[in-house]
Amino acid sequence: MLASCAPAPSGPPVAVLFPGDAEDAWGASAAVLRDELADDGYAVELRFAGDDIPLQLGQLREVLAAEPAAVVLAPVDATSIAAVLDEDAGEGVSIIAYDELVLDSERVDYYATFDHRAAGGLQARSLVDALGLADDPDAGPFPVELLAGSGDDPGAREAFAGALEVLQPFLEGGRLTVPSGRVDLEQAAILRGSPGTAAKRVAALLEDGVELAGVLSPSDAMSTAVAGVLADAGLEVVEPGSRWTAAPLPPDETGGPAVPSSVVLTGGGSTLEGARSVREGTQSATVHEDPRELARAVASMVREVVEGEAPTVTQGATTDNGIRDVPTLLLEPRLVATVADAARLLG
Repeated sequence: MLASCAPAPSGPPVAVLFPGDAEDAWGASAAVLRDELADDGYAVELRFAGDDIPLQLGQLREVLAAEPAAVVLAPVDATSIAAVLDEDAGEGVSIIAYDELVLDSERVDYYATFDHRAAGGLQARSLVDALGLADDPDAGPFPVELLAGSGDDPGAREAFAGALEVLQPFLEGGRLTVPSGRVDLEQAAILRGSPGTAAKRVAALLEDGVELAGVLSPSDAMSTAVAGVLADAGLEVVEPGSRWTAAPLPPDETGGPAVPSSVVLTGGGSTLEGARSVREGTQSATVHEDPRELARAVASMVREVVEGEAPTVTQGATTDNGIRDVPTLLLEPRLVATVADAARLLG
């Protein structure tokens, strides 16, 4: 799909190749990027490939044949792009990988994404804080389940590594336990980040009588599915900004029902669904990665490389794509751990 360009562009051509389509989250990000560049006079060619690998490869060949000044590329498949880039990308074309790194290619010049390791650390910190582990040296042990994204996703690997950096001292000290035994990436990873698989894992633990105090979930989609499982089991999610307390509690003096057990539930993602869940109390926290912020940052990188300048990247940050260490811009994610945090984000 080819999007319309800004009228009478005066600047050099820039190609933007994304998965998805104009109506989804990729489309929203692409619109911000396109508008930023078009406002500066660049001739922007924007194409979407859905989840069609051959289609995106064909799109890439076509735009490279036109010799644009820069290509911003979010790959449908991170490994399939390399052959086309290495064969067809001229030396005068700057290649910027967007959100997901293109692997095994020497022709990737720059990479822009969020700091997924920091995001995982924030998710783990929100779990630790809600369980009171940081404030009370005697708190615990708490049984938790650790979920991770797809094992073939570099961002998911980084996020889980960041989470373990925070959780490891509590795991080694016995203040956190993982009854399922899934404590490394290979065990915790969920193929394609499937919400259904995440829900089944938690449901199986509850059916086995495990009294979970927390679930480390890396994505809001997983969290929504897990929240449904918890609700079906009569369990509440620990309210944002609150601390886990031992439960169930006895009925109050008015004869009200017992308070059900509660579970800390984290999340993360680039949509606003996690913030809405925090506002509604069906998720304890989320870590938001604003796609508009990434689009604006990449637009600035394009301006810089087209003008012959070294683009702004995070000092000392590179990412290994299997062939070379690619200079990387890492944007900071945002922790949303209270209803007030969610309200500010949602406006």
